[in-house]
This record gives sequence, C-alpha cells and structure tokens, in this order.
Amino acid sequence: MTDFANIYSKYYKRIYNYLYGQFLHREIAEDVAGSVFLAAMENLECHGPAEGKEAPWLFAMARNMAVNYRLRARCRHEVSVWEVPERPGKDSVQEEGTLESPSSPRTCRILEKLTAEERELLSLRYGLCLTNEEIGRLLGTSPNAVSHKFSRLLAKCRRIDEKK
Repeated sequence: MTDFANIYSKYYKRIYNYLYGQFLHREIAEDVAGSVFLAAMENLECHGPAEGKEAPWLFAMARNMAVNYRLRARCRHEVSVWEVPERPGKDSVQEEGTLESPSSPRTCRILEKLTAEERELLSLRYGLCLTNEEIGRLLGTSPNAVSHKFSRLLAKCRRIDEKK
C-alpha cells in the first residue's frame, strides 16, 4: 500500500490538469481535485489501489466526481459557472501552447471550442499520460478507436489554432 503523501505529491497536478480541462475554471478544478484527494485519503486504508495502480484509481474518482459536480450544478441551475471559461491573468500564464499548462491563453482558446468529451480525451492523454489501451479500457472502447478519435481531435485543435 502506498503512502498518501506520496500519492498526493505525485498525482495532484495531473488530476488538477485533468479537471481544469473538464471545467476550464480554476476554482472548480481545485474544489473537485480537493474532493478527489480527500476521498482518496479516506479510502486508502481499506479500498486503496495496489502499488503502481494509483493513476487509474484516482482518475476514476476524478471522473466520477466531475460528472457528479455537473449533475449537481444542473440541478441547482448553476451551469453558467462552468460553461463560461475563466481567462487567466498575466501572472498565471505559464509556457504558452503546452497542454501541460491548460491555463495559457492559447490553450484556453482551443479548449473553449472543444466539447467536454474532447477535453476529457486530451486530459486523459496529456494530463494523466494514459496510453490508448488504458483510455479505451476506461471509456469502454478499443485502443484503435481511441487512436482515431485522438488523431481527429488533434487535427481539429490545429484548425482552431490556425484560425486565431
């Protein structure tokens, strides 16, 4: 069994980036990421992952909590909070154009034009560094289908970036 502090330090940024890609809003991503790690801490002893299997375990919790957040927001008619993306300030801009920095203006502009499913696929690949096989298993599809979806998605991102 892995120590919680190690899991947190190793995976927080990846889980946060995945959630930011889903919501395009820093505070919401931070809140949901906090909930993920609180649940992870509470469940580590009795329901924790085997050594080396932390990423899929955390991702499954993050994905479920993101879905639950959206459902609760719809019930409360708070959809507008996560539909309108946050624009980062100049001091929060990181290396522009990298998917590891989802708050860069260029990346935000591209992510705003993608569907939630497309942002999730990018988050799985770049945020959690999962393979096509792992993504296919999580999404219930074949690795080949994931590869084709990802190729089409990257082409779409290039077209969006070229339009500026």
